Amino acid sequence: MAGKHAASANGGKKAAVIVIIAVLAAALIGGGIFFFVNMNSQKDKDKKTPVEITSAETTAQVSTARQSQTSGTKESEKASQTPAQNQTGAQQSAEDSGSQGTTAAVDIVVPTQEGVKASYFNATYIPNGEAQDAETGNPVSLREALGAGYSEGAVTFNADGTFTDSLTAAGEMTGKYVVQGEKITATYSDDRNMEITVTEWNDGAPSRFSVNYGGCIVFFG
Repeated sequence: MAGKHAASANGGKKAAVIVIIAVLAAALIGGGIFFFVNMNSQKDKDKKTPVEITSAETTAQVSTARQSQTSGTKESEKASQTPAQNQTGAQQSAEDSGSQGTTAAVDIVVPTQEGVKASYFNATYIPNGEAQDAETGNPVSLREALGAGYSEGAVTFNADGTFTDSLTAAGEMTGKYVVQGEKITATYSDDRNMEITVTEWNDGAPSRFSVNYGGCIVFFG
């Protein structure tokens, strides 16, 4: 009987040990699985986080690069256009100046007498207040002769053969003239001839003369 009880006790102990070992093994296996799952989850998180940051940074870099490229392109276009615009402005200015210069330098042909010496002088004349109707000879005012807007003006002859007349209704006119003998022949820049009659001379320059302004004669000197 004692042998049977000893065998039963030993068998119970072995069964208990097996159960404990099985429980421990299950716990270890469960803990290992839990640890493995957590590690993999952490790795997945770690992998995803850098990818998202990198994507955001890449987007920002691309945006910045595009802005820089756009800004650089605009600056380049401005730099390339500015000289062209300056050149265009300079060319336009030159053309305008050229046009004015051409107008001022028109080669006016003044009728002259062949074989008669030509001369020139420097002098400025203003009307002496006398004027008359060219047909009737009746006196008229300077405003009647030169226009209602007349207030002042003068005729200036230059030694280079040019003259200016600021008495005309059209404003200041320019032209060329020549003195031959006792006669002055003058032509405006629009090819109209100045109807000038000299009655007195002084050292090669007229001291008294008259000009016919559209049917009214104005006296100088």
